[in-house]
Amino acid sequence: MTMNHARALKKLAADKLVKAIDEDVARLVAHTRARGGPEGAAQVLPPLLRRWNCVVQTEDALVPAHARQIITLALAIVLHQYGLADPRLSEQARNAIDALNAGVILSDDFCRQSEAIKHTFLDSAPAPLKRSPSRPDDTTFYRAGDVIAIRLDRHVYAAYVHHCAELNESPVVEFYDAVFARPPTLAELNGLQARGETCNDGTTRAARFSVAGLKYLPDPAHQVTLVQGAVEQPPYSQHLARPVGLYAMSDIFELQQVLEHLFPHTSGGQ
Repeated sequence: MTMNHARALKKLAADKLVKAIDEDVARLVAHTRARGGPEGAAQVLPPLLRRWNCVVQTEDALVPAHARQIITLALAIVLHQYGLADPRLSEQARNAIDALNAGVILSDDFCRQSEAIKHTFLDSAPAPLKRSPSRPDDTTFYRAGDVIAIRLDRHVYAAYVHHCAELNESPVVEFYDAVFARPPTLAELNGLQARGETCNDGTTRAARFSVAGLKYLPDPAHQVTLVQGAVEQPPYSQHLARPVGLYAMSDIFELQQVLEHLFPHTSGGQ
């Protein structure tokens, strides 16, 4: 039987993880095509890895090496399915296959098919994507009153979920005016002001963002963690001017630029 992407991904025994990665790649590819910009790994890979490297490169002992290896391989295969490839990621995926087999982590069938997986998805150029993928739904498991921590590069930002833009879709968040090296506790956030957005006229206004793709709880990429749920008090924002609109629309990847804009002193992982 011919090896295809679905069969290879099934052998990873991580269906929910694969689904989450597939949704992220589809969201990025669809967004890139909708903007009419150049297509390719150079546009998709950087934001994708800034998110998924939170778990792939974690030093958390609770995330075993084999889990990171499975994620690395899944990323490479899913990207190949969408007509994309990256030499560095492909090499990391080859090493992941060898490590998974050495540790006898997956099935005998995975071990037997390893060379076919390498040849088909890591050594061979992907076929160009013929049409734009469907945009994933914006379902979320986050709720009003959730306080969350969001990692980007070496920094962690905290946000308060005010409500969802639609029923159980796209949480609307407001950021605390603080930056951390690790997910904060609620006690560390108590009494903090909200981070405002400075507009062209010099006015600093309250800033809220709906985040499509902020879906899973817990987040399989380990980028977003729940600090605490059912928190009644949002960050203090009375010092900020009223916003121009109710909230700005964003998604889990555009949030990277949002954070760099709101916290320019931390951009670039400094």
